[in-house]
Amino acid sequence: MRLAAVLISALCLAPVTAQAQAQDGATAVSPEAEKVRTKLVFPVLVFDRSRVVAQSVSGAALEAKVEAARTELLEENKRIADELEAEEQALADIRNSLNPTEFRSRAQAFDEKVVAIRVEQDHKAQAIQTQYDDGLSVLEEDMNTALTRLARDFGAVLVFERGQVYLMSGAIDVSGLLIERLDAEAAEPSSEAPAATEPD
Repeated sequence: MRLAAVLISALCLAPVTAQAQAQDGATAVSPEAEKVRTKLVFPVLVFDRSRVVAQSVSGAALEAKVEAARTELLEENKRIADELEAEEQALADIRNSLNPTEFRSRAQAFDEKVVAIRVEQDHKAQAIQTQYDDGLSVLEEDMNTALTRLARDFGAVLVFERGQVYLMSGAIDVSGLLIERLDAEAAEPSSEAPAATEPD
């Protein structure tokens, strides 16, 4: 409730423009802020993290890549399970033709094979999760950088994830702007890319 009260109090303040802030002696806005000079400035901003991850170019690409890997692993698990089930049935079918010692040896070997396969498939699943976590960590670093710039451009002193907010005005949700900035940065050519050489 304290957070809601703070937000309600902030929303009750008379909105000011970036131009008015500059006239009042505030720090000059950055070049990027010129693009939002006519927008209202609020002391509090909100963004929807799940929306940014799902709708930004980088986030959508990450989720698509990981989802494809998970689907492939599930299909592989299903194929392996079918093969193991058939192998187990074949072993059961010849049980009466084997002496007890030989059957126990084959059954033990089959059990060990199942355990080894399960461990291997679990490692693959963990690798996919690690791939997603690492990619998400990079995306969140870019998100934090872009959010810092947005906060500066709008004169905000607080930025909340939408799930932390009980009551808010849609005017302070910068998710769309955040997605635009992330996509613009993702579209920029890497500074590490080799420079084109002139033909001889």
